[in-house]
Amino acid sequence: MNRSPISAGFLAATLALAIAAPPLPAAAQAGATPTAATPRAAFEARTVADLAALCGASPQAPEYASAIAFCHGFLQGAGQYHAVTTQPGSGRPPLFCPPTPPPTRAQVADAFVAWARTNPQYATERAVDGLARWAHATYPCPEPVRQSRSRAR
Repeated sequence: MNRSPISAGFLAATLALAIAAPPLPAAAQAGATPTAATPRAAFEARTVADLAALCGASPQAPEYASAIAFCHGFLQGAGQYHAVTTQPGSGRPPLFCPPTPPPTRAQVADAFVAWARTNPQYATERAVDGLARWAHATYPCPEPVRQSRSRAR
């Protein structure tokens, strides 16, 4: 299976979620609007559309608090995993570089949902891949400063 370089570091972060979560209801599957209600027993974020549906749940939805908590946990876990696997000395460059101070989880969730709506071509991509794609585009890292090597003669 070919994995995009963006997703390689995030795959393990979602493994526990993928194992424990039951199938997603039709209301939150690909093609559903991010404001669709999702029953608590069916929280799963396999695709960009799934994660956008959870992160964009309507405040009037009965499961709003659970959907947003799941979304924020997914975002936090992916972000922390990225930070740990790309810390200085790891030999891995970061995929994205959030500003200081970093955005809130709510700001990240809202921005991801907006991105998912404007990029429906990624709706069926794995959720973690789409999240990494969004973060890479939204928070690009500065180009590393290359030091010229002077040759001693």
